[in-house]
Amino acid sequence: MSEALLWSQLRRGRKAALEALYRAHAPVLLQYGGKFSADRQLVEDCLQDLFVNLWQRREHLGEVSSVRSYLLVAMRRQVIRQLSSRQKREAPEEPQEYQFDCELAIDEQIAARELSGEQHLKLKEALEQLTPRQKEAIYLKYQLGMDYEDIGKAMDISYQSVRNLAHAALSRLRELLIRGWWIGVLNFFGNY
Repeated sequence: MSEALLWSQLRRGRKAALEALYRAHAPVLLQYGGKFSADRQLVEDCLQDLFVNLWQRREHLGEVSSVRSYLLVAMRRQVIRQLSSRQKREAPEEPQEYQFDCELAIDEQIAARELSGEQHLKLKEALEQLTPRQKEAIYLKYQLGMDYEDIGKAMDISYQSVRNLAHAALSRLRELLIRGWWIGVLNFFGNY
């Protein structure tokens, strides 16, 4: 059954559609939420809250061009809202910028190059040099395969801002990994 049909059925009050959307998207949403917080329970609670809210607001939901993008946006907002709320309770001063813990999975194309432990560590260190927003843009683009328009919706920024983030992130990675086999890794990320 197509995502659009499931969404339409959810809007009309079919619980089976909500369940199907949950089963289809929960793993990715949990993984994405886990990039903002290592607190697994908080992320799971946010996921549950997200789907409870979808059900409660089903009559007010509009058409969406991409169910996946909509759910990623909603999950991101839910987790950040919970983290901000927790931070305000624990430390009433101004909240810090959220963190995005990104470890991109090494694709078969890269794994085929047989990265040594040292090379993998260098790549991980280079990724740690990126800002949280850059990491998130790279994760959404190359790990989840989203286009720039959907990434912009997920991150609540403009299309051009996403392109700028991706460009800055890849430029920074190029600076850090300029020699040798790293060029192959950077070619994996392709054009930005």
